[in-house]
Amino acid sequence: MAHHPIGSALAALAFVLILGAGGLFFIRAVRMRVAQLLQAKRPDIRWDDLPQRTRNFFVYVMAQKRLPKNGYWYSGILHIFIFGAFVVLSIDTVNFVTDGLLKVLTAFQGEPSAAPFHLPLSTGPYEALADTFRLLCIVGLGMAFVNRTIIKPKRLPLTRDAMYTLLFILGLMVFEVTQIGFDLALRQGPNGAPAASPAWFSSLFAGLVVGQDTATLTLGFQVAWWCHLVNLLAFSNYVPYSKHSHVFASPLNMFFMDLAPKGQLRTLKIDPEAEDVEYFGARTLEDLSWKQVFDGLSCTECGRCTDVCPAALSGKPLRPMYIITDLKHHMEDRYRRAARGEKFDPADPSMLLAGGVIHPDVLWSCTSCRACMEVCPVGNEHVPSIIDMRRYLALTEGEIGFGAGKTLKKMEKSGNPWGMPKNEREDWARGMDIKKWEGEGSAEVLYWVGCAGAYDDRAKKVTQSVSRLMKKAGVDFAILGNKERCTGESARRLGEENLFQTLAAENIETLNTAGVKKIVTHCPHCFNTLKNEYSEFGGKYEVIHHTELLAKLVAEGKLKPEVSDEKSGGKVVYHDSCYLGRYNDVYDPQRALLDAMPDVQRVETERTRERGLCCGAGGGQMWMENNIGDRMNNVRTDELLETKPKVIAVACNFCMTMVGDGVKARSREDDVEVLDLAELLDRRVTASESTS
Repeated sequence: MAHHPIGSALAALAFVLILGAGGLFFIRAVRMRVAQLLQAKRPDIRWDDLPQRTRNFFVYVMAQKRLPKNGYWYSGILHIFIFGAFVVLSIDTVNFVTDGLLKVLTAFQGEPSAAPFHLPLSTGPYEALADTFRLLCIVGLGMAFVNRTIIKPKRLPLTRDAMYTLLFILGLMVFEVTQIGFDLALRQGPNGAPAASPAWFSSLFAGLVVGQDTATLTLGFQVAWWCHLVNLLAFSNYVPYSKHSHVFASPLNMFFMDLAPKGQLRTLKIDPEAEDVEYFGARTLEDLSWKQVFDGLSCTECGRCTDVCPAALSGKPLRPMYIITDLKHHMEDRYRRAARGEKFDPADPSMLLAGGVIHPDVLWSCTSCRACMEVCPVGNEHVPSIIDMRRYLALTEGEIGFGAGKTLKKMEKSGNPWGMPKNEREDWARGMDIKKWEGEGSAEVLYWVGCAGAYDDRAKKVTQSVSRLMKKAGVDFAILGNKERCTGESARRLGEENLFQTLAAENIETLNTAGVKKIVTHCPHCFNTLKNEYSEFGGKYEVIHHTELLAKLVAEGKLKPEVSDEKSGGKVVYHDSCYLGRYNDVYDPQRALLDAMPDVQRVETERTRERGLCCGAGGGQMWMENNIGDRMNNVRTDELLETKPKVIAVACNFCMTMVGDGVKARSREDDVEVLDLAELLDRRVTASESTS
């Protein structure tokens, strides 16, 4: 390649200086980011189970599983085009830099320029694939420009940072295409056409310039080559300082994603008697883990998390994206101040995470529904960080948001959030001939009733329906009765880890002493806690939700739903519980139950399954009086009512309360019922028996 720009010692020196300077500045930027991350001191092991992490990398990074999901197909496609180009063209980048280095050696030795360097398998079909992705990348960049300047979704602000990045990437594609095109034109065949090449897209440009004289084509090639080099190094050094650090960070973030069950929070070790412990929870940056602040470097600031957040949609101050970015900016500010030699006082309000970096009302607005984490394309973990900061407020400052502290006191004193007498827990079962669990072998399955199912008048009807159905199907079950206590789920989500662990220890001792192995529960919050969290404290059980059991019984023919005599047929819309769906991936049994009812027409909301909108009760919100903005349950109820249903079906007592209140708030209680799936099934099985 006599026209190669590195044909002299001076050009070779320029290449070495530019490449060396770019490399040194990039290393400096990486070291800076690592030093920022190391300000977070809490240990967090994220390199266990390498086979699973490798699988996650290929599923979520290489296959881009999350990007086009959940209604974000447009932005998903454009990002797949751009990301695909980065992956495929990384080989081209290695060829480009390595070829330049080899040309440097020949130039300093005064030898003729060597043949172009290519990695194995990077010719022929690869050249065609690479050129295809250059075009797809340009198309994706055009789509991104339209998205930010014309479509302009509220979640996606137009920023200089975003536009600079689009221009940098566009420059890389344009300079690569023109570089290849000029080279093909210089190597034209005897018929005056550009040299044949699998790089079909670049060949189109070559066809436009092939008639120019050699000097012009050589100059064009050399300008494109040097611009390619400078653009590549400038972009590599711009990225670590911008929000587009996710280009490098997000693949690692997906690799290091949490492998624990989705419904399991990190256990906080608590010793109230320890005199050397000043506080519990995340007080300052040092109390976070490197992964929690690494989320900030991985964040694309796409706003998807805020777009699906029930608190944000109802006018609460929580914006999940800002939880991540505010912690990132605080990390950067702390690093800059430390570099100036400043000393930090932990009592300084600006150092506090909760109340300093992030307002407490923001933290207390979270329902822990996990929608933000489900939709995040880079695997950020918003909820655990929120809970860690809540723990500091609850355990150290004694602050529980929006009046929920009263509920925790009742929970501590009476073993239930209503403060009802312990000896009334089994009153719902009077006259039903329900067996009590007395010891190992008492029954095949323990029915965990839960606090709502035992004390709330509306929820008791669900408990009774579940019990009747199990009896009709011949299920051998028993209850703990007055020995049962609250699982402590709400306490844990509110940050009161000490109360949760106390209740968990009491329940686990009761269950293990009684020899319980299998549990069925109709509260998704109890379900998640018993299944995913008690195992950390020695309570390992097989736990199923009542809808899973009922769907199995119907499928086996042990329960046979028929047309109901009551007016609960017609359109029925099912509302997904967050702790049953997103936390435990249980979506199908509920729909199978509805589909088995001959007089029911199942309809779906736009936000359904993993996209379902929270009713607003999770994360302790059930016990709060948060009057900021609209009520979250009203927002969800409006979506459910849009389907024009006769019945809104639920599978959670919290959801029943919240959606029921929403229906009343919209004055629709006379024409729309809110029923648990067990109640719907109970009506039809009862009808079947009464007419037989």
